[in-house]
Amino acid sequence: MSEFDAPVVIVVPGDLHLTEPDLDNARAAYRVVDEVNRLIRPDFVQFIGDNVQDATEDQFRLFNDIRGRLEVPHFTLVGDHDVKGDPAASGFRRHVGEPYDATALRGFRFIRLNTQESRPVGLSPEQTRWFGGEVDWALSRGERVVLFQHNYPYQIWENFAGPGIDEWRAVVQTRRIEAVICGHTHYGQVANDGRNVMLATRSIGDPEGGPPGYTLLYFRGDDFAMTFRSVEDHGPLVLVTHPRERLLSTGPRHVVRGHDRVIVRAWPAPAVAAVHYRIDEEAWAGLEPAGEGHWSGPLNGDRLAKGEHVLEVAAVGHDAAEGFQRVGFMVDPTGRYTPVPEVRPMVTSTAFC
Repeated sequence: MSEFDAPVVIVVPGDLHLTEPDLDNARAAYRVVDEVNRLIRPDFVQFIGDNVQDATEDQFRLFNDIRGRLEVPHFTLVGDHDVKGDPAASGFRRHVGEPYDATALRGFRFIRLNTQESRPVGLSPEQTRWFGGEVDWALSRGERVVLFQHNYPYQIWENFAGPGIDEWRAVVQTRRIEAVICGHTHYGQVANDGRNVMLATRSIGDPEGGPPGYTLLYFRGDDFAMTFRSVEDHGPLVLVTHPRERLLSTGPRHVVRGHDRVIVRAWPAPAVAAVHYRIDEEAWAGLEPAGEGHWSGPLNGDRLAKGEHVLEVAAVGHDAAEGFQRVGFMVDPTGRYTPVPEVRPMVTSTAFC
């Protein structure tokens, strides 16, 4: 696999809400850091905001101890709890750094916004001008844009409206953004509004809908894949990277048109003995190693009917532990596709807004 073709792999821990080092959320955060170092080794870790609960000096020191143990690069967003009683984010700047910036890597530009310049959500005119210019400059260079921000546009019982948000929408709705990755909600959700994919990572502090953990993101050309791994999960981590999952698909370039390949990434690579796959509950077949933790096999899309199909993959470790993923993908030999807006899972209540 050439450097140009290499994917970008990112780990996004949920909101930490750190207060004391001996509480469950701090222990979960340390476990995530250990697993990142030992199992994933991503290109970078993106903390998604609400890293601390009350923006105190001791809480920021605890956060700095946790992130200081990472053996890979990392970046940090501002959340509403990170600026509690400190709307200028002076404590965040002092302990962490500037609250918005951007990074380019392997054909992608990762933009990090500070959506807390106004409460409960908002961006300054300076930041909105910077954001629009950064997106346009990236697209003019042929880069694909991924956006990280704390506030999730589809948070229930909360308005995604405030200073600069109309300007934010003008950018997101008129430029091609590969994905918008968020925190804030405490629950995890993926939303496809028919144009953009937006994702909220389940919190580590006070999680809703299941145990805490992290989201794993994979970007490579037109491929975008994700999964959530909780601190209770064990065994190999397996991710279908191609074909693209239906819920993450936003247009014809994400549809299987004919003969294609199934591509899977499994972690940790040395510990995985075999990866198997099947389509629409047909017989299981083996995938072949394809380098750098990837496995690949034929996808006979020319034999599949137009519409949605189900792909299941299972990675088996040398210790017989298994990892599993199941995704739906779309087939159309003409390459036509218009996504239907939907979310997964449906969330109708939350204790945190």
